[in-house]
Amino acid sequence: MKIGLCLPQLGPHTSAAVVSDFAVQAEALGFDSLWVQEHLFYPQPALGYAGSADIPWPQPYAQLLSPLELLSFVAGVTGSIGLGTSILVTAYHRPLALAKQAATIDVLSGGRFQLGLGLGWSEQEYALMDTPFSSRGPRSRDFIRALQACLGPDPVAYEGPFFSIPECLTSPKPVTGKIPLISGFWSEAGLRRTAEYCDAWMPAGLDLDAAVGGLRAINNMAQSEFGRPPLELIYRVFCSPQLPGLAPVSAGPMQPDWCGSIEDLSRQVEQARAAGVSELILDTSFFADNPGPEGWLAQPEFFAPLAAVAHN
Repeated sequence: MKIGLCLPQLGPHTSAAVVSDFAVQAEALGFDSLWVQEHLFYPQPALGYAGSADIPWPQPYAQLLSPLELLSFVAGVTGSIGLGTSILVTAYHRPLALAKQAATIDVLSGGRFQLGLGLGWSEQEYALMDTPFSSRGPRSRDFIRALQACLGPDPVAYEGPFFSIPECLTSPKPVTGKIPLISGFWSEAGLRRTAEYCDAWMPAGLDLDAAVGGLRAINNMAQSEFGRPPLELIYRVFCSPQLPGLAPVSAGPMQPDWCGSIEDLSRQVEQARAAGVSELILDTSFFADNPGPEGWLAQPEFFAPLAAVAHN
């Protein structure tokens, strides 16, 4: 099983030095991948988290580096570790432009990029991007089809209900001819899109049994309805490590899936590996209580024993 970390992207201590040192450490310590997520702004008042009007957005979202630019920077300071998005919201992008951005990162990193896509939940951000929230599902299906056309061989042309791309040449192209597409979709229609088009499913915030069961249903659909091979499970967990100087987790909209000592976390990694998880992602972005640069930079070494457990 592979194992990755979410980059220092959220909060006030995400400087170039912290990001670079974190990424270089993670690569040297044997982690397989580094990940980013996406939001556009922090509304005022900061209410409406996950579609619930009266729940506040988590405070770390108030300061957030742009995901693709961050991965481009990290591609330049690392040499072998994988890079991925968990996730980009299709509503905030256009297929041809994102294909160019994704393929550029893939080329500059030597083929290390994976693209995770999802619907998101912020109606305020949808409105900002002039994207109808009510048609987000059908639009995302058309988005994926158009994106895959743009990443494929030239000449490119696409005509769909939401996107139209005239015949053209697009560049660059992915190093291996393909960028792995990861689904962050959850709905019944979204799981169908996952089965039809994607290479892996990445649930976040589900318990392990639910994630494994969800993938089983997706793979049954992928085989029976679309004649496709099984998808992989990339399992992102919200993790609160017991690191010196970190405050205990406080009550709020975000609560950790995993927490505790390295021994506690090792047992959970073993369970994920035994359950057939292909890649595990540890996301500490919401539970460090703004510990300063030293809090971020202590994490790769703290989590390093888990890489050995995952790779066993």
